[in-house]
Amino acid sequence: MGLNAIQSTARTLSYYTRLQAVTANNLANSDTEGFKADLMAARQVGDTTWPVPVMRTDLSQGNLTHTGRPLDVALDGPGFLVVQTENGERLTRGGALALDVANRLTDRHGNALLGENGPIAIPVRYATLEIQADGEVVVDGTKVDRLRLETVRDTSTLLKEGAGRFVADQERVPVDSGTMTLRQGEIEDSNQDTLRGTVDLVTIQRAYAANVDSLKALDSVLGTVVNEVGKVG
Repeated sequence: MGLNAIQSTARTLSYYTRLQAVTANNLANSDTEGFKADLMAARQVGDTTWPVPVMRTDLSQGNLTHTGRPLDVALDGPGFLVVQTENGERLTRGGALALDVANRLTDRHGNALLGENGPIAIPVRYATLEIQADGEVVVDGTKVDRLRLETVRDTSTLLKEGAGRFVADQERVPVDSGTMTLRQGEIEDSNQDTLRGTVDLVTIQRAYAANVDSLKALDSVLGTVVNEVGKVG
């Protein structure tokens, strides 16, 4: 019984260690545009007495903040932009765009933003650049391309790669017309609430400390029992 209790408490500590790391990472990205928080829950498996972690990504939309910057674009509604990385195409909601040395639209990490005709090149000299609600990119009144706006039928299958990017392991489909609007001059904030995350982190740290105390107490009791058994022997 004592050994089972120690094993259960030790595994619970492992769970809280991982939960603390996940929560701390969410908090660290509370100011990262388009960031989607990781959620970790516990479930019991079979007759085990310790929590088994279950991970998923919170894909809910963050607040939209006005920046007035022409190269900022927020996705209002479900869906993703498509970028070309060295490892292939990826989905992202990070809309703080830039122009690279070839004057192509990129994400903030330098990955080319993809339109219907591939990477989107902007003329070196231009007066106005519009990214319209449907993704059409218009420079000085002339359409240059249209952003690819895509999703997957089951977003729970998306794999989080980091840097705000997702890998789709199933067929991607165009975003349904009317379900999402692009808003130029705005960015989507992280969907991690700073206050809630801070409170959660404190709660997790307290739970971890309580389990450490329990483990020490169990270890002490087990040590006493072993010593007493040794004396009897």
